[in-house]
Amino acid sequence: MKLINYLILRITLFFTVVLLLWSGVYFILQMKEIHDGNDEGLTNLKQEFVLKANKIPHFVENMERNAPLNLIVKEISRKEAETIIENFNTTKIYFPTELEKEEVRMLTSAFHCTMNDKYYQIQFFTSTVESDDLLKNLLYLLLGLWIVLITTIFFVSRAILSQANKPFFSLLKNLKDFRLDSSKMIDFPETRIEEYVQLNEAVKELLDKNISVFTEQKQFIENISHELQTPLAIAVSKLEMLLEKHQTDKEQANEISVVLITLNRMKRLNINLLLLSKIRNRQFPAVSQVDLRKVLETVLADFEEIAEYKEITIETAGDTSLSLQMNEDLAQILFTNLVKNAITHNINGGKILLAYAENAITISNSGNAAITDIFNRYKSEKSSGIGLSIVKSIANLYGIKISYRFENDLHIFELKLK
Repeated sequence: MKLINYLILRITLFFTVVLLLWSGVYFILQMKEIHDGNDEGLTNLKQEFVLKANKIPHFVENMERNAPLNLIVKEISRKEAETIIENFNTTKIYFPTELEKEEVRMLTSAFHCTMNDKYYQIQFFTSTVESDDLLKNLLYLLLGLWIVLITTIFFVSRAILSQANKPFFSLLKNLKDFRLDSSKMIDFPETRIEEYVQLNEAVKELLDKNISVFTEQKQFIENISHELQTPLAIAVSKLEMLLEKHQTDKEQANEISVVLITLNRMKRLNINLLLLSKIRNRQFPAVSQVDLRKVLETVLADFEEIAEYKEITIETAGDTSLSLQMNEDLAQILFTNLVKNAITHNINGGKILLAYAENAITISNSGNAAITDIFNRYKSEKSSGIGLSIVKSIANLYGIKISYRFENDLHIFELKLK
């Protein structure tokens, strides 16, 4: 989820909860205010009724006989009168004119009439706003208010946050486009927001250090590789001349040959380390649409004689054509190392299986046992030991997912394209 959507969602939810709580409180207070007004009116009616009952003869009897619409009066005993506590409540009473029950606010009380020395229960009631109707109307009004407020909050918050976060997104875009090997500092957006100013300063300091370290490291690797190449070449040349020009016994010749093999391996290792460094430092910018199947078939043709010598058969399955935007030289190196690995670590009379599928190439070869941590450097008598590490680096560079497994006495390398 994007940051702006996350913030807007949280703000909207917060205000929705606030509105719901406020609406509930408003409804309760509104009903209380209505009831207080009704209760005050009923109290006034009761006081006026009691006053007239104690002054006008037969007033209560007339009221009982005439039965006013808002009054219920009933004679009770003194004992019953003493148990009645004056109270207000909301109830429903049937109105013949309406043919239904209506919600009313009712006052229930008792009093002693001095004119006839009798006790009465009196109930005064008055129509009130029905809570259901009030709640319904309130909900309609609040729903409209919520929609307007939430819509306003959403779009206003989005506009404000988008404007405020422009420096952040601009910095993020520049960081995505940043390449360490270019050694070029990114542009930092201008902003007056203190946190983003601090972020720009922290990122600039971090990039400055990384560019400096990267440049020094790259220069060191290139220098050391070139410096090693010359003495190694001289040592190899002199040992080869020594074997050709001077008579040496068999034991000396064998020792010189071992030294030559070691020095040649050091030369290959030096070249491969320099290549690995260049790949990881993205020093192969030129890319084109490369036909991967064609490149792999070209590499296989180069190793055909070696495969025949070891009596290795090569089988191909699938006719899918695969291509990828990448550096063609690195594609050649990728498949050269994989095919070389498949032949070097194969068995006499073994096989190599190539399978082409949609967005995938599988290279399998016969073998004796699985190899753990295969894409890291490992010791080998026959190679520099970093061929598959180079393969992994090239695959990572172009988003190729490479995996290894050992099944049915086969070492299987699978390359999945994007």
